[in-house]
Amino acid sequence: MAGTFEAAQLREAVRSSLFAVSGLYRVRGDGDLQYDGARPGEGWDAHGYFSRLFWMLVDGRLIRRRLWKRRWLSPDGGHTCHSRPPEDVPSLWSCTLIVVLKLWALLDGTSGLHTSPEVLPALEGHVSPRTTSRWLRRVLPRALELHQALRRAVIERCEPRPVERLFPAGLSPPRGLLCRRWRDPSAVATLWRALAILLAGAIELSVPTALLLAEARGRCGTPGSSSLF
Repeated sequence: MAGTFEAAQLREAVRSSLFAVSGLYRVRGDGDLQYDGARPGEGWDAHGYFSRLFWMLVDGRLIRRRLWKRRWLSPDGGHTCHSRPPEDVPSLWSCTLIVVLKLWALLDGTSGLHTSPEVLPALEGHVSPRTTSRWLRRVLPRALELHQALRRAVIERCEPRPVERLFPAGLSPPRGLLCRRWRDPSAVATLWRALAILLAGAIELSVPTALLLAEARGRCGTPGSSSLF
């Protein structure tokens, strides 16, 4: 696809979700995934698991797996919480990497919402343009926070080299993006830069994009939050 990055390099950097590039999950005997997470505090007791079906990427293929997440019971027994994996986006059925790639295709493409080509062929037809637009509205208010978190994750990976050496030509939004009618063009440009830093960092540092996303999660949102969105 035409765009900011060379297509083959970009596809290589985004081909697999966190499940496939980390040791955070255990594969159950039936093939389901299990995430135990960490005890939320002293006195909390393990209280079983609950599951959800989850879309993710493995070697460029779109797959759907059942994910079991550890539930915890509070010391007073009055309420429960659960451990959420870094790529689990609350109320969405696609992992964080898929959300990022759908948004990137929209922002970096030149054809508009309905016809912008996807980064990976497997994502063609995955969720409707209306859903992608809804994801964009959801994330735009946090564009600056995302930018800061993702930039910091890349900086920590490339130190002691200055992060600017990764982007000698700079990262400027495409002209076509800035010419479109947006309710908040500044936030859109900031979000584009945030995702560009993430993807450029993954390509230049040879680090899976899903890992950089996971490393950024602790720098974005409230303490204990596992979602960038």
